[in-house]
Amino acid sequence: MAYIIAVTAVRNWLNSRNDLVGPGRPIARGAFRQHPRSPADGAYVLLSRIGRAGDLVAEELVDSPRISASIYAGTDEAAEIAAVAYCNALDGLRGAPAAMGDTSCLVAEDIVGPLLVDNHDSEREQYQYLVDATFVLISTPIPA
Repeated sequence: MAYIIAVTAVRNWLNSRNDLVGPGRPIARGAFRQHPRSPADGAYVLLSRIGRAGDLVAEELVDSPRISASIYAGTDEAAEIAAVAYCNALDGLRGAPAAMGDTSCLVAEDIVGPLLVDNHDSEREQYQYLVDATFVLISTPIPA
């Protein structure tokens, strides 16, 4: 069993997606490990590792982290649009392995969400959705 720096790998992959991240895109602000300052100009994703699935194979190069994505935005509609876009990007990993820096994602599975979180009593953005998924990662990049 190997452990991979999974949150960094997923964050880098998501931030490299020009179809999802950037001005005018569903996740305008991108993905972070901590809440950004002044997020008023679009949705963003906060990623965290919430566990690990059991070993899938006997090989030592595979990690299967469970990553939780908290998607925040200033309106419910913007947060939902960003959460659905993220879910669709994860679903696209089911049949197409992706390079994530020095790591490769073979598949994202067991996707749960988007789930609406009631944040109206919080000082953070009022609108939040959660999406959790298990990633199957290997510590070697996919050959080009």
